[in-house]
Parts: sequence; structure tokens; C-alpha cells
Amino acid sequence: MSIVLYYIPILLCALTPFFKEFSDSRKWYICFGVYLCVFYCFGYMTGSDWKVYEDLYNSLDFNRFYYGYTKEPGYYLYMMFFRKLGIGFWPFFIFTKTVIFIIIYKTVFDYCRETGYVTMMYFLPLSGMYLLIDNPMRNCIAIAIFIVSVKFIIEHKFWHFFFCILLAASFHFSALITIFFYPLLNRDIKTWVYVLLFAVINVFFADRDLLIGLITLIIGKIPFVQEKVITYLLLDSVFAQGKLFSFGMMWQIGLFVLMLCYRERITESIGGEKGRFVFNAAMVYFLLLRLAMTVNMFVRFQLYFSVFLAIATGLLIISFEYRSRVLYIGLLCLVSLYICTDKITGSARYVPYSNYIVYSIKGDHPSYSVRYYYNIKNSPFTDAVDYER
Repeated sequence: MSIVLYYIPILLCALTPFFKEFSDSRKWYICFGVYLCVFYCFGYMTGSDWKVYEDLYNSLDFNRFYYGYTKEPGYYLYMMFFRKLGIGFWPFFIFTKTVIFIIIYKTVFDYCRETGYVTMMYFLPLSGMYLLIDNPMRNCIAIAIFIVSVKFIIEHKFWHFFFCILLAASFHFSALITIFFYPLLNRDIKTWVYVLLFAVINVFFADRDLLIGLITLIIGKIPFVQEKVITYLLLDSVFAQGKLFSFGMMWQIGLFVLMLCYRERITESIGGEKGRFVFNAAMVYFLLLRLAMTVNMFVRFQLYFSVFLAIATGLLIISFEYRSRVLYIGLLCLVSLYICTDKITGSARYVPYSNYIVYSIKGDHPSYSVRYYYNIKNSPFTDAVDYER
């Protein structure tokens, strides 16, 4: 039954565009947003990263500032603020996820009101489940800060953007990668340049050893980054286990070609600098695709652009006449359900689903040890390796 709960939001997103009284209704927009927020942000024993974060939050010691946690200090200070107010871990955790969800949800509909539900249909299984249910919180906060900072990219205010990314990097170091893409994100890049870059990256970086060697050579000697490289790449980590080819790769290549073909429609649908940014952000996501397929760690970098990829994917529908739109939404819905199923059955993190509100109403909150092993013991799916993020 739990697995069906994950299908319902996707199916509702697929059906809403066909009912004008819902798709144009602000009340439905708000009610649907609240429903998604409660489902995705109030998960209790689902996910895996909360185990590390709850232990870290409850072990904060104000008499030993930064003791045992000297990296990425923004998150430490953020936790300490809530802890100092006497707020428990789960209200803190849920509040943070809710703010992140609001930023994502509002961004989607600000950029593409007409295709917002189609965009959410694709985004939820693509990245939403991982970000909000499995919830690598430091990474999530950094991504939210990046999304907020996008207005500075559009307005060509580099230093404003730069300082926002420094703030994001104080939560998760991976945010710094977005600075390197700044020259691509706010310029009118020729289509042939993207085709060439995509081809070159796919030819040269399909070799995992070559890619890891290059990463180690360029950034492997930087303190703290060196530790991450060793942990994620040189040791036997799930982040180092990539794939040469897959169904997902074929689907993404198909989307890449479609977006290049309908580039003008995508950019014109939003208009101006915003339209150009969305298209460029989607292209950056595709350029990182081969790297992510070769070494899983690069998926973390793709996450910064996944909302905008989903926006561009939703906007493709505007290029089609009605009958083709129905087929496109149907195909995208099937792909979204496939991605959702693949994530759910790949680990014990998502099923069984549990919700913090239900346990609060019951007045029954299980102990940390019970919650820690709940999904591992009760899920019908094999649990993924429990590793530190």
C-alpha cells in the first residue's frame, strides 16, 4: 500500500492540466502544495540521512563550540540557533524541509504557471523524493540557496551570486561547482556549442578511471576536498559506482535533443533572461549527465539544476498541439512512475511510509533505536548501503 502513496502525487499532477477549474485555480494550487508538503516533508522513519542529523543535533554541546564538527560551519550554526531556542530535532528538521519545498514549489510556478503541474510530475520522482524524503539536508539547504540566488545570475550581478554561493558552500561544499557554470548560465550559447560539449564529454569521460584520475589531479590536493575525494572516489563507495549506459541515459539524451529542437519555444515561453537561464541550466544538467553516469558523486552537482531541467521539460508541452500534448503528458507520466518505482524498490528508505503528524496525533513517538531500524526491518526491498553523506 505504501508504494501507491508515492504514485498519487504523480497521477494528480498528470490529471490536473486536463481540468481547467483545477489547473487555473489558486485554491487548488495552495491545497495541492500543502498536500505535497505534508507528504514529502513530514516523513518520519523514511529516508536515511535523518539518523545522522538527529544524532548530531542532539549531541550539540554549547560548551565545546565546533567540537567534533569543523567542516561546513553554516549548518552547524544553523542547528545551534534552533537548539538554543529549545526546539526539538523533528520540528527543526520538518521546518527546514518545508521552507526548502516552498522555495522549489514557488519557483516552479513562478517560471511556468501554465505547465507547473507537469513540471512537478517529473521533478518529484526525479529529485524531489531524494531531496525531501531521503533528505541530504546540508545539500538540500545549499540547493535552496542556489535557487534563491538565481535572480542574481539573471540580473548579471556576479558578486551578489558569488556571496550567496559562499553561504551555500558553508552548508555543503558542492555548491561551489555552480560558480564555474556562471559564464554558461547567463549567456546566449550557440546550439552547436552544446552539441559539441555534450559529445566530447560523453566520449572522453565514459572511462571511470580517467575521470577519477582527472578529478584527483585537479582538486585532490585541496584540504577537506581531498578527504571527500578519498571517501567518495578512491575507496569502495557507492558514489564511485557508475554505469556506462542505461534506460535513464537514453531518456535523457532524447530530452536533450528535444530541448535543442524546441529551444526557442522554451525560452520564449518564459521570456527574456529568465527563459535563457532555464534553458542553459537544463543544458548544464545534461552536460553533467555523463559524469554522473560514470561516477555517481556527480549526481550531487546535477541536483542544483534539476528544478530547472524539470521546468524546461514541462515547457516542451507548449510546442505540441492538443493530441500530441496528451501523448507527451502520458509518456512523461509513465517515465515518472518508472523513476519513482525504481527509487522505491532500490532501497528500504521509502517503504513503508510513515508520517510525523500521524505519530504526533497518537502521542506515540518511538525511540531513536526503533526508528533507526524500522524501515530496514519492515521494508520488502533490499536496503542500500548505509553510508555517510
